[in-house]
Amino acid sequence: MALPGAPAPAPAAAPAPPPPPTVLMTVRVGLVRPSRLPPLPAAAALRLQLSVEPAAGGQRRFRLGLRYPEAAGGANVAEYDLKDISYKVRSPTCHELTVLASSDEPMVFNFEEEREAQKWWTIVSSSLREVQKASDSTLASQASSLPAAAGGISADQDPEAALSLELSEKEDLALHLAQAIEYGDEEMASQCAVALARQQATLSILLKESNYPTDDISMKVGVEDATSSASITIRVRAHTTIAMLKQQVFQDYGFHPLVQRWIIGQCLCVDERTISSYGIRRDGDTAYLYLLSAKMAELTEQRYEEDQAQVMLSSTSSLTDSAGERHKYNTLPNMSPKKGWGNEAGRKMDIGEISQHLDALQIGDLFSAQPKPAATSLPSPVQAGWSCPKCTFINKPTRPGCEMCSTDRPDDYVVPGSYKPDEMELWRMQQEQEGILQYQQALEAERLKNFQQLLQMEEEVLVPNQEVLECRICYQQVAPGEGVLLRECLHNFCRECLRQVINYSEEPEVACPFRDDSYACGSHLQEREIRALVSPEEYRRFLERSLVLAERRSQNSFHCKTTDCRGWCIYEDSVNEFRCPICQALNCLLCKAIHEGKNCRQYQDDLRVQAQNDAAARQTNDMLQTLVQIGEAMHCPTCLIIVQKKDGCDWIRCTVCQTEICWVTKGPRWGPGGPGDTSGGCRCNVNGQRCHPRCQNCH
Repeated sequence: MALPGAPAPAPAAAPAPPPPPTVLMTVRVGLVRPSRLPPLPAAAALRLQLSVEPAAGGQRRFRLGLRYPEAAGGANVAEYDLKDISYKVRSPTCHELTVLASSDEPMVFNFEEEREAQKWWTIVSSSLREVQKASDSTLASQASSLPAAAGGISADQDPEAALSLELSEKEDLALHLAQAIEYGDEEMASQCAVALARQQATLSILLKESNYPTDDISMKVGVEDATSSASITIRVRAHTTIAMLKQQVFQDYGFHPLVQRWIIGQCLCVDERTISSYGIRRDGDTAYLYLLSAKMAELTEQRYEEDQAQVMLSSTSSLTDSAGERHKYNTLPNMSPKKGWGNEAGRKMDIGEISQHLDALQIGDLFSAQPKPAATSLPSPVQAGWSCPKCTFINKPTRPGCEMCSTDRPDDYVVPGSYKPDEMELWRMQQEQEGILQYQQALEAERLKNFQQLLQMEEEVLVPNQEVLECRICYQQVAPGEGVLLRECLHNFCRECLRQVINYSEEPEVACPFRDDSYACGSHLQEREIRALVSPEEYRRFLERSLVLAERRSQNSFHCKTTDCRGWCIYEDSVNEFRCPICQALNCLLCKAIHEGKNCRQYQDDLRVQAQNDAAARQTNDMLQTLVQIGEAMHCPTCLIIVQKKDGCDWIRCTVCQTEICWVTKGPRWGPGGPGDTSGGCRCNVNGQRCHPRCQNCH
C-alpha cells in the first residue's frame, strides 16, 4: 500500500533520445576550390559549422559541416569528423581543409574578415587539440595492452624470467619505434613511444651514419694549454661525435678525454653531439682544443695508464680482426676488456695483465709490419702568445684583446721580436689598422664639422634660441628664433626686454638681467650684441651716456672750455695743455681756460684789467682768487702768476719763469744757488727732516 502523498508508480518510459549536437560556431566563407558544387545565388556564400555531441565512453565527438546558404535552402554539402581531416591556415583570410582518407584535392575557403577568420581558427584549433588528446589516450591504453597480448607475465612467474621478458619487450618496442620513424608510420611510432614512456624506458636516440655525408673532412685544430699553443689537422667525418673525437685525439696524441675541452663556433661542445651539428662540414673548418691540467681534471696517473693501455689493446685487437688492414679513421674504441682474457665481468684490468696480453698478441710484430702511426706529441716549435688573465685562453702575440672573452691584453706584455704572424693574423692586423684609420677619419670629420659650426655661430651677431622659452623679465612664451642666447652666460631673454635693459642702463657695461632668489648673474652683454639689439639712434645715445659717465668717474678728467663742446680728456701731471679733438681749441690746464697766443701771466694780467669792465672776466678773476684763498692755487714766488697743482707730486714748476716750487710750503724748492742748493728753499729731507707735516716726501 502506497504512503499518502506518494506518487503513483509510472509506466516504464521509453529510452530518452540522444541530445542534439551543440553548435560551437558558424561562419560565412567563399569556396575557392574545388568548383564541383552547383552555382550559388548572387552575393551568397557557404557556411562552415563546428558542432560537438556526446559519444561513447564519456568522450565528445567534434564534427565540421559545410552547408549551403539559407537563400539556397541551407542543406548540408558535407560533414566530417575532426579526427578524419587536416585543417591548415594558409593566410590570415584563407584556410585549407583536407580529408585524410580521400584522394580529392583540398578545399580552400576565403573569409570575409580577418578577425572572424582568427576567431574561427581559435575554436577549431582548440577542438583539434582535444581530439588529439583523446586519440593519444586511446593509443596509450592500446599500447599498454601490447605486452599482455604478446604474453603477459603472471604473478607466480620467475622474477629473472619476468625481467628478461620485460627487457625483450622494451627492445622490441624500441626496434619497432625506429622502424616506424624510418618508414614514416606516424601511428605506429606514436603507439610505441607511448608504450615506452609508460614503462619509463631509458633510450639513446641517435641518427645512423647513413644520414650524414660520407666524405672525409680535414679539420684544422688549434691546440692550447696554459703555456703553449700549436696547430694540427685531424681527419674526421660528419657523423663523428665529440666523444669519438676525444678518443681519437687520445689514441693519436695521448691527451686523455678528461683534459680535453673542445670549442667550435664559440660553443663549448658536449660529447653527445656530432661535429657537423657545430658547423664542421668542409675541409679547412676550424675547431679549438683547450687542454686542462691533470690536477684540474682530477685525472690520476694510474687511471691514465690504464685507459691508455686499454686504447692500445683495443686498437691492436682491431688490427688482428681486420687481417692487418687498419681503418684510416679513429672512432670510439671498445674500452671494455675481452671476455676471453679470463677477467671477471665488470673488473678493470691492471697494468700487469694488459702487458701480458700485449705480449701474447705480439704487438711489436704487428706494428713492425704496419705503417707508423701519427706522432703522439704536439708539433714543435711552440708558438708564442699571451695568456688571458680572465679565461686563460692563449692568444696570438699581436692580438690587442682576448679572442674568447675580449679582455684587454696585459700592459706589461711585449710581442717577441722574432715572432712572424701568419697570413690570417696579417689580414686581421690589416683590418684593425684600417678600422682605426676609419675611426680616426670619422672622428676628425666630426671635429671639423663641430669647428665649422662654431665658426658659423661666432660669425653670427646674435645667437637665437633653439627651443621655446619663457622670458625671465616679461614671463612671456618666446618662439624659437625670437629670443636671444647671451654668449657669456647662456641665459635666454626676448629681444624687446633686452632692448629696454640697454636703453635704461646707466652703466657703460650692460649687465645680464638674470636674477632669482639665490643668484644674480655677473656677466655682461657684448658690444656686438648691444649694437644688434638697439636701433642706430639708441646706440648713439648709449655711447653718449657711457662717455659722460666715464668722464664723471675719471679722477683726472678735463672738459673743453668751448661752449657746448663735448670734448674732454684725461691728463697726466706732466701735461699742461689740451687740444680739443672736436673744436680744435687749445685749453690751458693750469688756468682752466683757453688763451691761445698768450702765456698764463699775460692771460691773468688781461683778466684783471678786463675784470673792471667785463663781468665774465671779473667772474673768472674772482674764481682764481678764491682758489688761492682755499689753497687749491698759489702765486709763483718769482713771477707772481697764479699756478695750480692738477694732481700728483708736491714738486711743481711755473710755466712762465720755470721756477721749481714746493706746493706744501708755497715757496721755492731750492736756495739762491739753484737746483741742489739747500741753504734756502723748503730744505726737504735735510738731516732727515721733512719740509712740512703734509709733505708727501716725493721731492
